[in-house]
Amino acid sequence: MENQIPDTKGGLLKYFLAGLAAAAIIFIVITLTRKDDKPPDIKKSYTWSPETDSVFVKNCYNKYRPQIKDDMTKQEATKIFCRCMLEKVKMKYDEKDIDYVRNEEIITWDGECRSELSDPGILK
Repeated sequence: MENQIPDTKGGLLKYFLAGLAAAAIIFIVITLTRKDDKPPDIKKSYTWSPETDSVFVKNCYNKYRPQIKDDMTKQEATKIFCRCMLEKVKMKYDEKDIDYVRNEEIITWDGECRSELSDPGILK
């Protein structure tokens, strides 16, 4: 009977150490394979030239110009929407890489920016 007590403690210690080693390995693997440790809202955006910012917003605004005409509410909503789209693009792309923006990303950002408007149906 005396032999069983040390074996039980030794067996438990062996399992404990094996579990600890496995947890450490899993932690290291997860840490090393993580691509982006920062949450999206903390991520820093790229800095573009003021000219490129202006051209982006102007092109976006002009896309909706036929729909908004003289409606001040729609004009303001369109400006907010276009600035939102600009910020979404700048979060992921440098100014020189704007041609690499994918259509799927534009669709996603469009939905996100429209949801930030008080009346998302204002832009058709």
